Amino acid sequence: MVRPVLKPLSVEEYLESEGRSPVKREYVGGQVYATAGASQRHSLIALNIAVALRRIAEGRPCRVHMAEMKLLIGGPKTSDSEKAFYYPDAMAACGGPVPHDCYETEPCVLVEVLSPSTRSVDLREKVLAYQSIPSLQTYLIVDTETMTVRHFWRDAQGRWQQQDLTGSGDIALPCPGGTLTFADLYRGAFS
Repeated sequence: MVRPVLKPLSVEEYLESEGRSPVKREYVGGQVYATAGASQRHSLIALNIAVALRRIAEGRPCRVHMAEMKLLIGGPKTSDSEKAFYYPDAMAACGGPVPHDCYETEPCVLVEVLSPSTRSVDLREKVLAYQSIPSLQTYLIVDTETMTVRHFWRDAQGRWQQQDLTGSGDIALPCPGGTLTFADLYRGAFS
């Protein structure tokens, strides 16, 4: 049996249809993928992170978002086949103007909270996509099964570094300018 080939959507078609969609969908190179719902623990950890980011960013020209705000990867000269829209679990964008009412383009912090259905995409595809964003300084991948965080950051020479943290510790956020602790991330998640 031959499967029909789906016609890629333009960015405009995606944004217009996303407003009517009953489920959140991510866009990668013209193809659209539904996102899965979150577990209680996933939701709590994402909320903890957004609250902590909001506290850190207070008084600074930053916007902090949870999973309802899209992130556009790819600039105005990028073709639709090279653009992507994701819904990070948390993000902070500081200093720049608001690019659009329904998406950000220049985050300095991105956070993905792992779930069984997103694990492989978060650990491979999104790492590469997110590290292509010039404004991004920190990307965190937060586990929900163990108290483990994969911390990616851009060093002074602009190179990406990676460290896996387990159990406790502090995570420096040059932008917006503060520190996340494991207590911030996992408050109430394992009790």
